[in-house]
Amino acid sequence: MGLFSSLFRQKQNDKFVSPTDVKKQPDVLTTETNFEFYEKIVEVIVVSETLKNKLKTRLKQAFEKPNSFYDVNNNFILSERGLTYPKDKSLTPKFVLIDILQDNNQMAEVDWKEEEEDIRFALNRILEAKNYGFISSEASNFGYKDTLEMIELINKEEIKSLGYSVEMLDINSDSYVFTVVPLERQQEVAAMFAKLK
Repeated sequence: MGLFSSLFRQKQNDKFVSPTDVKKQPDVLTTETNFEFYEKIVEVIVVSETLKNKLKTRLKQAFEKPNSFYDVNNNFILSERGLTYPKDKSLTPKFVLIDILQDNNQMAEVDWKEEEEDIRFALNRILEAKNYGFISSEASNFGYKDTLEMIELINKEEIKSLGYSVEMLDINSDSYVFTVVPLERQQEVAAMFAKLK
């Protein structure tokens, strides 16, 4: 096949999509991270099989029909995050993951100025929900420190010594979202979370 015929054939295949055709197409989300990537995250960080199945179903819905997570005013319905549709469509799976995990105590979110007692309470809810067999001390051991510094100190001084690690997921906010995973999964989870921008 000659150069011109292959170029001509390619041009025929590049059909123009009119605005009316776009409206007819399903509202399927395409992002750098796909449903299969989120499935891997769920398999690694969620301990309950029931929750894994529920979360995978909701994440699939977030990719195939992201608008179903927004109300008639196009506001995100799972939490008050200020997300709107279609502007924040690409963030839908990430916040479906976070909000469902938080609702099931397998992830927590603390404010940038959270007290150590509240951070420990959030950590202990995760540890109990995941049945890791221990809870963090409820005593305030580090005095007044910045929230991130306290999370890192509790992780380094207490959680890691027991074979687990606190892993944080950036949500581009002044709050911190985190979960606890076995130490042998720490690098894998950190790499996955880094991709969820």
